[in-house]
Amino acid sequence: MKKKIAELEGSLADQNSNIETIDHRFASLESIIGPSGAGLSEVVEVILSPAVAKINEQIEAMKAEMNHKFGLQIAENKRMQQHLSTSKRENQAMKNRLVALEERVKNLELELGGDDEYDDEEEAKAMD
Repeated sequence: MKKKIAELEGSLADQNSNIETIDHRFASLESIIGPSGAGLSEVVEVILSPAVAKINEQIEAMKAEMNHKFGLQIAENKRMQQHLSTSKRENQAMKNRLVALEERVKNLELELGGDDEYDDEEEAKAMD
C-alpha cells in the first residue's frame, strides 16, 4: 500500500510538473501574442479547469480508497494480535496442565512403590 501511495504521489508530482510547464508555455505565448491575446488566458483556464478538477477528484478518490484499505489492514492486524495472545495463553495453560499431570504421575508412581530402575531391571529379567 505504501508503494501505491508513493506511486500516487509520484503521479501527482508529475502532473504538477506538467501543469507548471504548461503555465510557463502559456506565459511565453502570452508574451508573444501581446495585448491582443489578453483574453486567451481565460479561455485556456476554462479549457484546462475541468481536466485539473477531474485529476484532483481521482487523486482524492484514490486517497480515500487507500485510507479505507489501511483501516481494514489495521483492524485485521488487531484481530490477529488478539488471536495470537489467546493462543499464547492457551499454550501456557496447556504447559501448566502438563506439568501438573507429570507431577501427578510422579506422585502416583512413588505412591505405588514404582522405582523406575527396579521396574526396568525386572522387565529385562522377565524378557530373558
